[in-house]
Amino acid sequence: MRIIRSGFAAIAVLAASLAACARDGSAPQEGAVAVESEAADLILENGRIYTLDPERSWARAVAVRDGKIVYVGDDASSFSGAATKIVDLGGKLVLPAFQDSHAHIAMGGISVFRECPVFDLASKEEVLAAIAECVAANPDAPLIRGVGWRISQFDAGMPPRKELLDAIDSSRPLVFGDADGHALWLNSKAFEQFGITKDMPDPEGGKIQRDPETGELWGTLHEESAMALVSDNMPAYTDQEIEAGILAAQEYFHSLGITSLTEAYVALGGKDQTRSLTAFKALNDSGKLKLRVNGALGWDPGRGLEQVEDFEDARAEFSGGRFQTRSVKFWADGVIETHTAKLLEPYSDQPETSGLMMIPRGQLIAGVQAVDAKGFQAHIHAIGDATVRYALDAIETAEKSNGKRDARHHINHLQVIHPDDIARFAELDVVAGFEPLWAFEDSFIRNFTRPQLGPVRMNWVYPINSVLRTGAHVAFGSDWSVSSPDPLLGIETALTRVDAISHDTPPFLPEQRISLEDALAGYTIEAARSNFLDDMTGSIETGKYADLVILEKNLFEIDPSEISDAKVLVTLLEGEPVYGTLTAD
Repeated sequence: MRIIRSGFAAIAVLAASLAACARDGSAPQEGAVAVESEAADLILENGRIYTLDPERSWARAVAVRDGKIVYVGDDASSFSGAATKIVDLGGKLVLPAFQDSHAHIAMGGISVFRECPVFDLASKEEVLAAIAECVAANPDAPLIRGVGWRISQFDAGMPPRKELLDAIDSSRPLVFGDADGHALWLNSKAFEQFGITKDMPDPEGGKIQRDPETGELWGTLHEESAMALVSDNMPAYTDQEIEAGILAAQEYFHSLGITSLTEAYVALGGKDQTRSLTAFKALNDSGKLKLRVNGALGWDPGRGLEQVEDFEDARAEFSGGRFQTRSVKFWADGVIETHTAKLLEPYSDQPETSGLMMIPRGQLIAGVQAVDAKGFQAHIHAIGDATVRYALDAIETAEKSNGKRDARHHINHLQVIHPDDIARFAELDVVAGFEPLWAFEDSFIRNFTRPQLGPVRMNWVYPINSVLRTGAHVAFGSDWSVSSPDPLLGIETALTRVDAISHDTPPFLPEQRISLEDALAGYTIEAARSNFLDDMTGSIETGKYADLVILEKNLFEIDPSEISDAKVLVTLLEGEPVYGTLTAD
């Protein structure tokens, strides 16, 4: 898993508008005019409307009343009343609003918009310059923290050393997270303040990076249990800071046409940005939350099954309106590049290791069984092929123990899937969650993944089409702020398996390319199903909320390489613009 254009460098939520022709609605149009009690609040007409309904049908018009769709078809004039706003789309493409099946908006909102972000920088030198600028701009801060570096920016693919930060400031702690949330980079003062020494043993499921020759502290901590040595002892984020981060992320997501998502790790306690339950509830209660959010409550591997009761309490206390807590997140392994993703066979470049389980296999099986019994969706982080298999085993065990139900258990990231496990997603009705933007051969895959996995396992990387062909449910997400949440970037990459920005990479496993129809489904109705929102969103059908996106270009009429250049003009939540405007003459 790696950082690919988190979107920080390109974030500029610009005003957009779609010219609209308004009529007073007083004269009939090829049919009876609705009485006012039946009239629509909004009619979108003369559009190319791809509904994503079960028949994948097309329409020309949509009528909306009280935030819900009351008509989909070719002529909505009978729903026109005196107060109806009628918008001529001029042939523009309308889709269900996009959804993200795996994102981190509380963490990303603070990291990208409110701290010292070092995302999307080209080199080690640029990262160090950005950190130095932030340090200089905050002379009185007792501690400086930020996020966004990536291992590929540093020498020989090794994580960054503490001495690089010491040269910027050695008088106070500097703590910088990597872009994918699996490592912290510290200066010497931070190691000292947080009591981390070279003689400390690695915590279970984590790693304190040491110099392989001297045994001295290198400068980084890897995976949650090791990072907690710092994060559990830093000043806590306030609810107000977390709320501000969520609102900043919400505005950004709206600009990309997104109105619903799964917040992929919501901690019940702790001090970092993931302690977001009260912030989400406050925003929901105040009406400021204009995203539909499924909060995945974080499984703590340091506790036992007693935490399931806490999940039930949190579900009862915090769920309501646009914020629900239907899932439990199991962060089961690490990432390939630091050799912490769990593989069935040893790493090709380090045969002494096959990776780590952040949650022991037995605990994963017992935990999934326990939360399934209480009606939660298991939402499992699984990068390596071993972890994917263990996650499927856990879900199969839960089904045998608790009985079959509409659980929609979700395994996310799925970087490496053993061929023997491909068919199990459909057989067990497990959602296969991919970040399609990762599925192209950039320098990360060339320089890290290939030598780490070897030639055989490289054919098992992001096998989206293979999973789709089994009939499994495939939902798309971004893991933001790890990578850009822009669905159009992801859609283009899913179709081409080529870098959607430079277009200069060879197609990566081109047999895994998918159709535009399947890619759109992954970001709409299939993501909605994974988010437990498909009964109210995810397709353009009568009775569902009018969560819609209007695009500048018709994706079905342009070359796939141009999809990421299309612009979102308007994003509607329950028929009201949350990005862009529907202007009337």
